[in-house]
Amino acid sequence: MPERRYWNQAAETRSEEEIRALQIGKIRRQIAYCYERSPYYREKFREIGALPEDVLTWEDFRRLPILLTPEQYKAQQEQSSAEDRHPYGRILCAPLEQVVGVASTSGTTGRPTLTPFTRRDIETTNEVLARAFWRIGIRPGDTVLHAFGLSMWVAGIPMVRALEAMGARPIAVGAEGGTERLLLFARLTRPSALLCTPSYAEHLIERAPQVAGIEVGELGIERIFCAGEPGAGLPEVRKKLAQAWGAKIYDFAGGPWGISTVSCDHAEYQGMHLLSEDYCLHYDLVDPETHAPIDVGDGTIGAAVFTTFDWDAAPPLKFMLNDVIQIFTETCPCGIPGKRRKILGRIDDLLIVKGINVYPAAIRNVVNGFVPRVTGEMRVVLHEPPPRVSPPLHIRIERGADVADADLAELEREISARIRDLLRFTPRIEFVAPGALARSALKGKLIERLYQQS
Repeated sequence: MPERRYWNQAAETRSEEEIRALQIGKIRRQIAYCYERSPYYREKFREIGALPEDVLTWEDFRRLPILLTPEQYKAQQEQSSAEDRHPYGRILCAPLEQVVGVASTSGTTGRPTLTPFTRRDIETTNEVLARAFWRIGIRPGDTVLHAFGLSMWVAGIPMVRALEAMGARPIAVGAEGGTERLLLFARLTRPSALLCTPSYAEHLIERAPQVAGIEVGELGIERIFCAGEPGAGLPEVRKKLAQAWGAKIYDFAGGPWGISTVSCDHAEYQGMHLLSEDYCLHYDLVDPETHAPIDVGDGTIGAAVFTTFDWDAAPPLKFMLNDVIQIFTETCPCGIPGKRRKILGRIDDLLIVKGINVYPAAIRNVVNGFVPRVTGEMRVVLHEPPPRVSPPLHIRIERGADVADADLAELEREISARIRDLLRFTPRIEFVAPGALARSALKGKLIERLYQQS
């Protein structure tokens, strides 16, 4: 049987005009499909006084207002649970009996958000995830150690399924299996690639000597595919992981609805290449506050608005995500054409300190520049509800194991100076003992809230 390749030069080097022509045709079909089948979208179009046939051009599409927000997404799922006897939302377009797969958010901040899949949606997901795996060097027959959370996470079973579909050999231990079991299977199966959050990759650096008596660099992992949180795109975190593991580090963002973006092999992080413009639009930008459309050029920053083109179950249209992203349209220095994006932070993680916008992930990157004098673990401690913070911003940092008490004052001075220079605010730093801050095999925690939450 001939080997299937997921690099399609003709498709992935289309001109902007070709991409636009393809997208507007698919957008018009998807809008008509959603209007016909979803009570939520019919109501939204009636509210704005528009019909699907009014969207004829790219400009018509961009003039449509935001149709869905994360809050509305959860609310319409709650409504369908109460009124329609299913939890998949009033944007569900496919018949319920055709929903054959379900993924979910963690639900750590409340009710989990569900993503339904039809068989065609699963095939779409397999395809776009395989494009990312292929880009980082995974090939049919490769052994891949899977260490994301398996239990209903989009990065869990769907990624395992996609690896199997492309002919790779996933070892699905999952984050739930625990560090000891993960390291056992790493030694038994000798995988060439590891899939996990950057926090877990950092955690394994600390735990492997304690649990298995080895350094992670001895496992033979050649590439680490990170997702789920900031880290793999932060220079100091990437450096720390690459040196300890002796592996190439890749940053991925994607999941359901045909989203797939992954970083390249360039020595300096260039953002994530967009791999699925034929399946979805994930670089339509708006102002985070006014929701006004922003014209996209090289280096443009804004809130991401997402629309899927080829999704049956519950397609998002003009869905404003919580991500603040930067889009690059010029050819990457790696030589691969096409757009790229950097995720700068989440709107709901934004902190404002004396008028300065601060994202916790940026602080983490600065702190990781001081490893091994610090472990790299840190928390932003909030004493009042965000986004506005009364200065100084409180940062709790784990000191390195070999740092003496007498050296902490100088270390504090250096970290504070670096934060002032790069992020333009003055912190209050508190050092804690190595291991004092909890680790997680899932998404790493960057914020600790000490105020009473409603």
